[in-house]
Amino acid sequence: GQNGGRWAGKMEKMQWKMERMRSNMEGRYYAPSSGNRAFDEYRTETLKRLEDEQNEFKDFLERLRHAKDKSEFDQFMADRRGRTNPPTVDNQPQG
Repeated sequence: GQNGGRWAGKMEKMQWKMERMRSNMEGRYYAPSSGNRAFDEYRTETLKRLEDEQNEFKDFLERLRHAKDKSEFDQFMADRRGRTNPPTVDNQPQG
C-alpha cells in the first residue's frame, strides 16, 4: 500500500546518502541512479574523464610553477654573481 511506497522511498533516500558519503570519502562525486543504466555508465565515465583531466591540469600547473620558480632563482643567482663578491671568511682583512 501507501506505507510500502513511503518505506521504499525512505530506504532509497538512505541508500543514496550512504553512497554519497562513501563516494565523498573516496573523493569522488556521486549522483543517484537516473534509472537508466546506460546513462549512469556514461555519466560515470564522463566524470572520471573530467577528473583525470583536472589532475593532468593540476600537474601541468605545478610544472609551470616549478619552471617559473627555477627561472626566478636562476635570475637571482646570475644577478648575485654579477655583483662584486661580498667578503667571505677566507678573504676578510685580518685585524
